[in-house]
Amino acid sequence: MKEGLYYPDGSYSTKDEVRRKVLVEELGKRDSSLRHLTIDGFQRNFDDWTEIMIRRQKEVTELLTIPESVEVVIDSKHPILVWVVADIHSGGDSDYVRFSQDLKAVKEVGGYSIPVGDLTNSYFWSPAMNDIIRGDEQTLYAQSAFAEMAKGGKMIAAFGGDHDMWAKDKMGSHTLYQDLWKKYKAHYLEGVSYITIGINNGENVVKYGLVGSHRHKGFSVYNDAHASLRQWRDEGMGSVISFTAHNHVKASLTQVHKLHGGQEVRFDSLALGTYKTTDRYSRKMGWPRKGEESMGGFGIILHPGKEKREILWDVREAAERMAK
Repeated sequence: MKEGLYYPDGSYSTKDEVRRKVLVEELGKRDSSLRHLTIDGFQRNFDDWTEIMIRRQKEVTELLTIPESVEVVIDSKHPILVWVVADIHSGGDSDYVRFSQDLKAVKEVGGYSIPVGDLTNSYFWSPAMNDIIRGDEQTLYAQSAFAEMAKGGKMIAAFGGDHDMWAKDKMGSHTLYQDLWKKYKAHYLEGVSYITIGINNGENVVKYGLVGSHRHKGFSVYNDAHASLRQWRDEGMGSVISFTAHNHVKASLTQVHKLHGGQEVRFDSLALGTYKTTDRYSRKMGWPRKGEESMGGFGIILHPGKEKREILWDVREAAERMAK
């Protein structure tokens, strides 16, 4: 006789079939849920994430904050020269002789410098732009210029530009301005920023407020200094000098602004020239080649004792005046 179980309906299950059925029924009565012994990551709730965000913001602020406003004091009984200069575009078709002469003229009279961006061409993604030296060589050249400007603590601040910041913008890599303070004891600035230069003659300190940026909104076919003028009106009231670069068009504008109550303030708007004479892009856009008059930055002579400033179109002319 076979071992098994006969049911009232006449069906039959073998001994093994009955055992399997009973086993399944017994397991069904137990807790058979899956239990993970290995934790897959650490889950954070909103409060946890808020704590992380606040901590990281503090760390980034401590490491990478760029000041909006800086102030320096220069001890001097005599006028000082400040050179605001931009758009050298090293590597491109630039006037390196003119730039070298300007830099040396400023150094010879103990002048101070504020470079305002685009010291390198930095077309690292397009060899077709036909730069005369590679991107890393451009940075080395610009660093050597910084070293000359900064000798004796003569570089006040430096602004990041478009071209020389492309490496950071596109790849998050270091740039010409990395460790600027550590290397040159000069402030690094970006965007609209404020520089207060105080001249201490031993009796009083005369403060000159400058507002500047590499690039600012605003354009006019009637006024090449319009972007700088708009910067003064939008963000720089109270400054005596506003300067911008980027557009490769040199201009100087002196105006008087009336304040509430009748007080008059005179201020200067400067658009810094470039040292790049031409390139494929500028010719394609129909922009003229740059000549002697349209190149370079400005020489600013600041006087001690009482507020008096002079804006000279050619920094070498300003240096000659300082040497007299």
